[in-house]
Amino acid sequence: MNWLRQAVVYLAIAALALVGYWALANWQKRSQFKAISELVAEGTAQLRGALTAPPSKEGIAGIENAIERLQAARVSRQVAFAGAADTYLAGARTLMLRRADAERVAPVAAASRQALDAHMNTPRGRNDDWIRRAAELKRKMDADQVELERVLKVLAELLATFPETEKPVAAFAPSATLDEATRAAALKRVQDELKRSAAEATRIANIVPR
Repeated sequence: MNWLRQAVVYLAIAALALVGYWALANWQKRSQFKAISELVAEGTAQLRGALTAPPSKEGIAGIENAIERLQAARVSRQVAFAGAADTYLAGARTLMLRRADAERVAPVAAASRQALDAHMNTPRGRNDDWIRRAAELKRKMDADQVELERVLKVLAELLATFPETEKPVAAFAPSATLDEATRAAALKRVQDELKRSAAEATRIANIVPR
């Protein structure tokens, strides 16, 4: 009966190994889920900050770091979640970069509008210098306004479509993603800035002599 005892022992060892493997697999699955969720939440915090205040270099570096850590992480038990998280963080980074572009371009366009407006309120001289200067300032304002509108339209489109980018990762960790109120408020601000700056540029352009 020694063979029977040996068989029982082997079966017991195999059962323990299977239980151990199952326990390890579940621990890895939970651990990887937690790590990915934390990276998503970290990136969301950086994005939220960039949508409610001017983006900082530190914030952009922070989300870059989160993406790098996710890509370097072991995610064999959470491949689908990791893929969704990578897409989400990449989308958040793009939003932050375009928001930074808007913060850079908007003051330039505003200064161009103000410069032309101020010139139009100065006395017109006896020669053509005043008209030439007005034409130069208008060309500058038009070019800067085109660039501003381009950047703002891209940003508005990214904000409008971000829920689609967010949806796959929200299926895993909804509380770690960007809240709708912050996204909607940011989109409205961009749309309002588009309308306001365009209306201001049009008003000033209309008083320039042709």
